[in-house]
Amino acid sequence: MPAERTTRENLRQTTLWNKPEVSSSTTSTSKSKSKKDSIERLDTDVILCIKPEFVKLISTREKNYEYRKYKLRSSLERLWLYETAPTSAITYVMSTTEPKTPGQVRDPTGVGNDDFDAGKKVSKYGYPVTGLWRLRSPVTSKQLKETYGIAVPQGFCYLPKKLGDGEKLEDMEKVF
Repeated sequence: MPAERTTRENLRQTTLWNKPEVSSSTTSTSKSKSKKDSIERLDTDVILCIKPEFVKLISTREKNYEYRKYKLRSSLERLWLYETAPTSAITYVMSTTEPKTPGQVRDPTGVGNDDFDAGKKVSKYGYPVTGLWRLRSPVTSKQLKETYGIAVPQGFCYLPKKLGDGEKLEDMEKVF
């Protein structure tokens, strides 16, 4: 005689105390979006974590490309440079264009350019520095959390629209 199938309605899983367990697969609940997902973001702007020594090299034009392992969206126009400790704040905004790949930079004047072109770096994408602005007042990690609802990114995150609307390039000091 073949085994009898139990219908789903009659199937009940119990806990250790023999009480019916509510299954998440059969319960219909509305999923609330996480805080991160509910923040409106700009596709054109990214907050990028960067060490203070590299920010200094960019500001003095000794470094004219920012190298990364990953490719950001093609709509990218600006990188908001979040300097890691001890600064721990967004201090500059860098304009950029389409990234280059190894062999395409062909500019020996910038720090790391020759190594990138020769394929000696782990990075696969070079974002050219086409302009730089200094924020009049840096945006600290505390402000990012309390005012804009975001934590300091581990690598990068797309800029909250609220931050982009509040910090205009016209109000910043143009470095170059």
